[in-house]
Amino acid sequence: MMVLQRKQIVILALVLLIVVAGYLQYSYKQASQSADADGRLGEAVYVDNEIYNEGLDASYDTVQGDIDEQVNITASKMANDYFIQARMEKEQSRSEAAESLKAITEDVNASAEVIEDAHNKMIALAENLEKEARIEMLIKKMGFEDSFILFADNGSVDIVIKTPSLTTSQTAQITDIVMRQADVDVEDIHISTIF
Repeated sequence: MMVLQRKQIVILALVLLIVVAGYLQYSYKQASQSADADGRLGEAVYVDNEIYNEGLDASYDTVQGDIDEQVNITASKMANDYFIQARMEKEQSRSEAAESLKAITEDVNASAEVIEDAHNKMIALAENLEKEARIEMLIKKMGFEDSFILFADNGSVDIVIKTPSLTTSQTAQITDIVMRQADVDVEDIHISTIF
């Protein structure tokens, strides 16, 4: 059974080769007939190098433009994927932290000090979520497509902006927004870009 299938595949491949060879022979014959009609068979033909190069340059520019566009689309998709993944991971991490803190506050065996500390951490977590949302909204209002804000446990703030680059003015505006909304020092603000 397997030998029969292999033979059929080989026969099909040979038939395809014969069809392709026939087509190539037909195309060659048509080209030689048109050359005979022009009376130039075997005769050298002058080619204007500048026109030829302009055609190549235009073709290269078109191909390069297409490649650049594909690279930008791929990079943009990767950036979108980054923001989606980062938000999912942040949400999962925050949910787990909130559940742990809630369990501590509901633990009847926990000391009042531990319960109060857990309660304060829950409040800080909620406040950070609110600050992150406000900062992301204000950055979007500046004209950026997307941003991701993360308050670290050590008090620093990490910001990722979806853009190829930031000007000094844009960086200063984002820093100012974070300082006002989160009440953090400038040295604790870390801004990066992704596109």
